[in-house]
Amino acid sequence: MKKLILTYLIVLSVLTIGVVMTLRMVWPEHYPSLLFIIPVFYALMLGAMILIRKYFASKGRDASYFFMAYRMVKILLALILILVYFRVVKTELMSFSIIFMSYYLCLTAVETIFLVKEEKKS
Repeated sequence: MKKLILTYLIVLSVLTIGVVMTLRMVWPEHYPSLLFIIPVFYALMLGAMILIRKYFASKGRDASYFFMAYRMVKILLALILILVYFRVVKTELMSFSIIFMSYYLCLTAVETIFLVKEEKKS
């Protein structure tokens, strides 16, 4: 789990630095005003992953239950965040959506790779 957390944080940091530098240097007119919300959201999702993992470990449940519960929570919270952003901010919707989904796909790939490796071990 420690390796997953470290890799998750590294990928999150690299994505954040890459996105911010690209938008500031190449497309400053498409820089969303609340871009910082995306990495904060995924950092909080890492905390949620740890809490859900501890809960299912204490119940003695299979890792697949944890995986599905975490995915459901992540999808629902992501949809809520996007809908709130669209309703409240109403600017740079396309760039925010593209950036948010690129984070989502990259971090979901990291989580899936580690969880599949862990499932194979057990």
